Amino acid sequence: MDKNLTCSQVCALINFYIEGNLTPKLKQGIENHIKNCPSCRKKIEDLSNLLSPYSKNRIETAEEEKDYVNQEFVKNLSAYIDNELNPNENVKIKKIAISNPAARKKLDSMYKYRQLLQSSYSKTRNESKFDYSRQIISQIQDAQTYSTTCFHKIAIAFIFLISAIILGFIYLYF
Repeated sequence: MDKNLTCSQVCALINFYIEGNLTPKLKQGIENHIKNCPSCRKKIEDLSNLLSPYSKNRIETAEEEKDYVNQEFVKNLSAYIDNELNPNENVKIKKIAISNPAARKKLDSMYKYRQLLQSSYSKTRNESKFDYSRQIISQIQDAQTYSTTCFHKIAIAFIFLISAIILGFIYLYF
């Protein structure tokens, strides 16, 4: 890459980097950045560790399959964390989490993941000192004002030119 990536740019690309969905140039840019930035390297390592149990390529052994939590728990886990379940489903999730260590571990990792997302969102919101949408809207309004003003000037010049030609013909023939 010609330019070095900033920490905020790397944070925005972390998910794509972990999933391997970046162009070679961007991947190289992130790798160059994390060589020199321990904070971003730590974020990538933490997120990779959190997401590794959910990886598509994970191969489970028979022993891990025995401890694997039931499908209802996994299906409702996100809704449970966001307090979107009814009281009966909440109780079911709590019972599963209490009785199954693997489910407890999965629940803890989801809470950590949610906390990481919230802190990243808060940090990005607080660090964003520039309102890009307001800038774009003002540029559009400025362009419309300019084009309107320019159109009026051209129309007035055209009317003045036509008037001068007509007055010239009237002056010649009368």
